[in-house]
Amino acid sequence: MLASVHNEILRERLLLPGETVVVGVSGGNDSSALLHILVALNEHYHYGWKLHAVHLNHGFRGEEARQDALYAQELCESLGVAFHLFEFDVPAYMEQTGMGGQEASREVRYGFYLQVAKEQGAAKLALAHHADDQVETILFRLIRGTRLHGLTGMPKRRWMAEGIEVVRPLLHKTRQELEAYCRENGLAPREDSSNRSRKYKRNLLRLDVLPLLAQVNSRYREHILEAAEAIREDHLFLQRLAQEQLQKVTIAQKPDEIVIENEAFQKCDVALQRRMITLILGYVSKQTEWSSQHVEAVLHISGGSRPSAELHLPGELVVSRVYGRIHFCPKGREERIHMYCYDLPVPGSIWIAESKVWVHTHDLERFTGWKRLPENEAVFDADRLPGPLFLRNRRPGDSLALFGSASEKKLKELLIDQKIPRAWRDRMPLLVAGEEVMWVPGVRRSAAAPVTEQTERFLHVRVEFGEDWREVFS
Repeated sequence: MLASVHNEILRERLLLPGETVVVGVSGGNDSSALLHILVALNEHYHYGWKLHAVHLNHGFRGEEARQDALYAQELCESLGVAFHLFEFDVPAYMEQTGMGGQEASREVRYGFYLQVAKEQGAAKLALAHHADDQVETILFRLIRGTRLHGLTGMPKRRWMAEGIEVVRPLLHKTRQELEAYCRENGLAPREDSSNRSRKYKRNLLRLDVLPLLAQVNSRYREHILEAAEAIREDHLFLQRLAQEQLQKVTIAQKPDEIVIENEAFQKCDVALQRRMITLILGYVSKQTEWSSQHVEAVLHISGGSRPSAELHLPGELVVSRVYGRIHFCPKGREERIHMYCYDLPVPGSIWIAESKVWVHTHDLERFTGWKRLPENEAVFDADRLPGPLFLRNRRPGDSLALFGSASEKKLKELLIDQKIPRAWRDRMPLLVAGEEVMWVPGVRRSAAAPVTEQTERFLHVRVEFGEDWREVFS
């Protein structure tokens, strides 16, 4: 056992000499074996690992859970391992959050793992998942609904937080092998009575379904794990393709937000679309695992015929399709913009914080090239302005007489026609003279104060849009 686990750690570089390692210890068979193995390897090979065991009393099983904690503490004392005990009322947390028991327990447990890892400067969190756990995970995901990535099972290593990795050194060992190890080394681990309860679907799978599979083929575990490894290799190849395509369709990216071009996304094969969605969801949300139903819901949003649509996912994540773009961001990410109005200095510059733009003005007696201005610039006859100049955002009832047209158009309709996303319409700075909207930067100017051959004074206005506006005007 020791040689096998040692070779796995070396081959996969799961643990490095001198690292501080947090070990999840429930007091059960698997985690007791893992902790004992790590201590034995550390002593034999002088790796200098600093081991910290973390145990959580979830508040489900009363005296039984207290005895589990006592056993875990005594085991750590006998092995010379630092012990961190936490108690948390998970049932109350379930009521607060609406989570199921296993989901809530996992979230709380990992929270304490992360806390100790940060406090102790740990680089790794070692968990005792084994081959039987892997088989159960794969089958459970298949039954619940998943794609290829779910059928690869639990990874041997993954990032939990910046600088902290989850590692699973026992994935190649079976439950039976770990039970034998505990017996051979005089360990008397605790058994969680809830593991025998059929009210948990995963227990139902382990207690009733897997024995039936063994009757069909006693080597079912081996075959499922072999298939999972082949699927993992195929999945990694498709993931690389998906990452390459995602870079091509991404318009904007922030730490908690991604915007993609829907038309380009739709041209990709649906197999890559699903993987791209999974990559995005994993990037913008802390939720670590997404079901195929979530991915299909995003696909439905992408392929919809309405101009806009919105989808709310777990973890306060909102997916919205607006005018050919799909936005992935946390709920409440969009700021509420209050009404603002500022005097416009001429000449001069002003920063509009609400819109995140700079506005620059010049009062000129001569101006060439006014017929070929970019959309973020405009020029007016300064002597024909209908009133003092202001910069403000939109108000109910705003309209403007369009330049080059005899008609007047409501501002709301103009912004919709120009496909300005709803979330950006209140941010849009408007150049106003008196009560008249003169210019919607980047969109249209009004027919007021036009420059002619007789113009003697020119008002030149240039709006410098920030990086955030790329998704609006790109």
